[in-house]
Amino acid sequence: MRMSSRWPLVVTGLVAGLVFGAAAVGIPWALTSGTSTGTDADVAASCAAIARTDNSLDPAAHYADLRRWGAAAELAAAAAEADPSLKPLSEALRKPIDIVSTKFSADGPEYAAAVTNARQACADATS
Repeated sequence: MRMSSRWPLVVTGLVAGLVFGAAAVGIPWALTSGTSTGTDADVAASCAAIARTDNSLDPAAHYADLRRWGAAAELAAAAAEADPSLKPLSEALRKPIDIVSTKFSADGPEYAAAVTNARQACADATS
C-alpha cells in the first residue's frame, strides 16, 4: 500500500502564500509611498537646515551652525547621488564648508559669495 505524496500540495501552498504575502505588503506600500528615492524630502530638509543657520560658519563662534550646514551638505550630496540633477545644489552647499575647512575662516568675498550662492541654490530647488 503506497501513500500519495503531499509535497506538491505543500509546495503549491508555500508559493501561493509567498505571492499573496508579497502582494499584501507591496500594493499598499506602492500606493502610499511618495517618490521612490526620497530626494524631495532630502532637499527640503537640507534647505530647512540652511535657512536656520547664520551666515557665519566660524567654528570658534558658531560651531553648531557649521555642523548643521555640514549635515545639510551631506544630505544634499545623498540626494544628488540618487538624482544627478541635484548635483549643483550639493556642490553649492558644500562650497562654504570647503572654504572654512581650507582657510579656517568664515570671512571674505569668496566665502560671502559661496554662502549667497548656496542660499540661492536652495531657493531655486525648493520653489
